[in-house]
Amino acid sequence: MLLVVTSLILGVGGGVPALAATSAGRQTTGNVQLVPDANTGPVAPTDPDGSGKPFPGDPDDPDNPGTGSRGHLTLDYLSNLTFQQQAIQDGTITATVANTQPFIQLSDRRGSGTGWSLMLKPEPLVGQTNGAQLKALTVSLGETRFLSAGENASRQPDVLVTATQALPVGSYSLVARAQDTPGSRQGVGTWLWRLNTSPTQPMRLSILESAVTREQTYQGSLSWLLTDTPQ
Repeated sequence: MLLVVTSLILGVGGGVPALAATSAGRQTTGNVQLVPDANTGPVAPTDPDGSGKPFPGDPDDPDNPGTGSRGHLTLDYLSNLTFQQQAIQDGTITATVANTQPFIQLSDRRGSGTGWSLMLKPEPLVGQTNGAQLKALTVSLGETRFLSAGENASRQPDVLVTATQALPVGSYSLVARAQDTPGSRQGVGTWLWRLNTSPTQPMRLSILESAVTREQTYQGSLSWLLTDTPQ
């Protein structure tokens, strides 16, 4: 926008009155054709401190380079987690995450700002010695928070689960969401969802004690699903 203001003041003395000041405002227009980012290559994981710097690696998950996902709406990085048993109380075994900086990185490069939903399904634990399956358990994500991976113009997404909310095995639960709110879009760009951010509200497994009949290492999966439809 260009604003042009012109003024003229003339005084010659000798009783001749000065001309009144005048001004005029005008506007011009500017046009530009913009093309959204067509890049669909993988987004590299960034430092979980939210600085936007390259990911320095995680000593608790050293062989994880990221998912390599391609597209405009992607899960870029998912931490592999190690749990440590803490206590047995009231018939329940509790195990908490040992990773110090576990996180999820996701990117919305669609440019539409129409929002997305993130869902999580915990899978059964499987004994690595005898193949026994443990389904009588729940997962709680603990205290979490979203950070932008560097500068970002949109608002942060919403976390939809509490620190102690029990997520059941075998079904998807809606855990985070970005919405297209008029004048205030959420979740556009690259975002980091930090997990296990509080020692007093850690990420944990709660397992029925009677289902564990043998001492061994158990391994399971967390299935994450990022959809382009806010729910």
